[in-house]
Amino acid sequence: MKATGKGPEGPVTAAAGDKTDFVETAVRVYTTGVERLAEAQKKAIDLAIEHNTEMMSTWKKQAAGVPGLFMLDLATTACDRFAETHKGMIDLMVEQTHTLADLAKERKVKAGKVVDESLARAQEAIDQSVAAQKTVLEFSTRQTRAAFEAAKKQFGYAGTPAATAADSLQHGFEVVVDAQKELLDVLKEPLKSVH
Repeated sequence: MKATGKGPEGPVTAAAGDKTDFVETAVRVYTTGVERLAEAQKKAIDLAIEHNTEMMSTWKKQAAGVPGLFMLDLATTACDRFAETHKGMIDLMVEQTHTLADLAKERKVKAGKVVDESLARAQEAIDQSVAAQKTVLEFSTRQTRAAFEAAKKQFGYAGTPAATAADSLQHGFEVVVDAQKELLDVLKEPLKSVH
């Protein structure tokens, strides 16, 4: 057979190209895309945590001796836990994508109706996972807002540069959360369009 080009796993022959199953190829490409998007999300979370740690360190140095610095440690710990929880949810989404891909590969053996039911169940699982992630995000936002407001009141920061910094940190956290919610909505749409 004459090679027609190079593929990811070696030369692609015209005969091999003719035998390629479109659904399997599409599932593989989709799964790879989800994995790449998950890795990008996790890298973005790691960068946000790194930036948060650097900011908190800078604020601690600038506010040395000011009462209530433990709140910065509390906020940093909360952000770190949120990040780890969110990365776990991303891993769950990737795992569910692989499960869905395996179901799609089994479609040759099973009737189309069973595959449709499986896709519906997978979509339901993804929707529930996305809803759970959004609930965690909303809870984290409320807790962060409450912690910052309590700190401002308890330590008399209202109207001070420290309050402005706390508002800035709170706003930054809320922007990241909103972006994550939008990304979750984008992640669940491709399956709905396939089904």
